[in-house]
Amino acid sequence: MRRIHLPVAFGTIEKTQARAFVAMFTCDAVARSILISLVPLQAYALLGTAQRVSVLYFLVAFVGLVGSLIVPAALHYTQRRWMLAAGSIAQIISAALFAAGTQSALIAGLCIQVLGAAILEITMNLYLLDHIPRRRLNQFEPVRLLFAGSAFAAGPWLGVYLHRSVAENSSFMVSVVACVVLLAVFWSLRMPGNHIANASAKAASPFRFIARFAVQPRLMLAWMLAFGRSGWWVTYYIYAPIYAAQVGYGPEIGGALVSLGMAPMLLVRLWGRLGDRIGVRNLLTIGYGLMGLASLAAGVSASAPPVVMALICLAAWAATVVDGAGNVPFLRAVRPFEREAMTSVFMTFRHVSSLLIPGVFAVVLWFFPLAYVFVGAGLMGLAMAGFSRYIPARL
Repeated sequence: MRRIHLPVAFGTIEKTQARAFVAMFTCDAVARSILISLVPLQAYALLGTAQRVSVLYFLVAFVGLVGSLIVPAALHYTQRRWMLAAGSIAQIISAALFAAGTQSALIAGLCIQVLGAAILEITMNLYLLDHIPRRRLNQFEPVRLLFAGSAFAAGPWLGVYLHRSVAENSSFMVSVVACVVLLAVFWSLRMPGNHIANASAKAASPFRFIARFAVQPRLMLAWMLAFGRSGWWVTYYIYAPIYAAQVGYGPEIGGALVSLGMAPMLLVRLWGRLGDRIGVRNLLTIGYGLMGLASLAAGVSASAPPVVMALICLAAWAATVVDGAGNVPFLRAVRPFEREAMTSVFMTFRHVSSLLIPGVFAVVLWFFPLAYVFVGAGLMGLAMAGFSRYIPARL
């Protein structure tokens, strides 16, 4: 087959293959974003308080964390393409459970969803690392994030709107269709299975991966920054729609608040170009700093709900600037021969943040109103701005 080369943004990767990667990440974003406001609102309606929702997300996150650590061992015995298929099927099952609308189905659906997300994130990123040259990652990440970000900009509001105004289970059906399309696109590529290791070798312990990861400062820094970014978005996804509902606004307003905050994801390529010009270190320092300050201001404005919502939306706009760099600090730091193991450890940032953030805020909500979770998010943002100064200047 004749190779058709893309512009610089994709380097030497085949044109059809590059489009397929973008399509796969976009489908994954659609499947998750369409439910990202709807499921916390469903949990709030079933459980009754924001604190109980926090405890639920705290407990469920254990599943995602364990799953992300055992994926490399599973890949030792199972081809990568079958693991990717399993992750997609898990997402489909979780959507079906959410549609049941009961507490037990909600808990089971969340557990299966985070496990499926862990599998998909690791396997898709491994395929990405295999087929995108390292020198092109700075250009490819903004392109990928543009399409995925478009889904996250529209999905939170659209999911709530479809569920309440079109058909009760229509949002869950959209999520299922997106996962099916992801699988279809992937299988059309006919990629190799890519075992993580020789089947005759003994599977390495996940804890060995953690130890190896921890002694590499650049990987630890990349993990910490990704944790801060993910932790802030966890706060936004869970508590922004719940806050809107708690102060008297309808569910659609909560979904619209999340979508509006993510609208600047459409500019992620601009943020990526800005990062190329001023450096990833400066881009992240500015983005995290603005995100932290706006979040703090939102938290201390608790007596004025419209002000809180406006400020937290402003903080989300700053967070999209951070997303302009994507996972570039990790992708540029990881060594090729350690990709599988180190990627599995790195991807725990999402599950650790999903574990710790609701857990911490479950305690905060014992003593303070819901708006004060944004104070914690603001302090975390400012801490990440400080950590960003340790990124190598050449990045």
